[in-house]
Amino acid sequence: MLERLNYLLKERNETIEINNLSYEVKKRIYRSLCNIRDAKPISEEYLKIENEYLQEELNKKDITDVEDIQPAKELIKVTNLKYKDKICLWKGDITTLKIDAIVNAANSQGLGCFVPMHSCVDNIIGSNSGVSLRLECNEIMKEKDYFLPTGETFITKGYNLPAKYIIHTVGPIIYEGVTEKEERELVNCYINSLKLAIQNGIRTIAFPCIATGEFRFPQIQACKLAMSAVEEFLDIHNDEIDKIVFNVYTEEDYEIYEQNIRS
Repeated sequence: MLERLNYLLKERNETIEINNLSYEVKKRIYRSLCNIRDAKPISEEYLKIENEYLQEELNKKDITDVEDIQPAKELIKVTNLKYKDKICLWKGDITTLKIDAIVNAANSQGLGCFVPMHSCVDNIIGSNSGVSLRLECNEIMKEKDYFLPTGETFITKGYNLPAKYIIHTVGPIIYEGVTEKEERELVNCYINSLKLAIQNGIRTIAFPCIATGEFRFPQIQACKLAMSAVEEFLDIHNDEIDKIVFNVYTEEDYEIYEQNIRS
């Protein structure tokens, strides 16, 4: 930990007395420094040490294998859901899912969240993946002039996550009421993520609640659009996807999705 912290502090020409700090405080400082670090080259030695650290942290967590997540037909016995054998509902930390791909609710810059210790899924995914993720995002976003349109996607490796890949998409930001355009944009987040998934041979994928946090999309409306988008996609590509996981973090979101699956 000291090696990584000292490297990042030296890089920023900052000095903090860290020797007497607790391990948890050092972890928070380290994460914050990674969050604010620009997408510039870094030494292979640093990346090696960081990867070892993040793998150690990962090994302390309870990892959930997608194979152990029950489909809706097993979880909720009474449901009229069309694809109840493929659609799943799971509450937990998306960065602990062993799965082909997770979806990241990104921002339009596509480089991850730069706010230190922010609780958004973009920050959590970036913090647990490591510096390499932002560097790969930067290479992709350079070609896009650092602007990812709402509803569009790109794919990266998962790095230090249990997921093999990360599909990044930008949800609509709601300022007043939700417009038809914003509804279509949210649907596109799901459809385009799934299209990119099958293009890359991905058969299991997990979605967070896209745009319902900082972007203020109403949760119930977002849930209905997400589920209808997935069903629309499976109508055409049913044989190309094995499992689609709706990943929620709060009990409120779980109840919203559970109710929609039941109805």
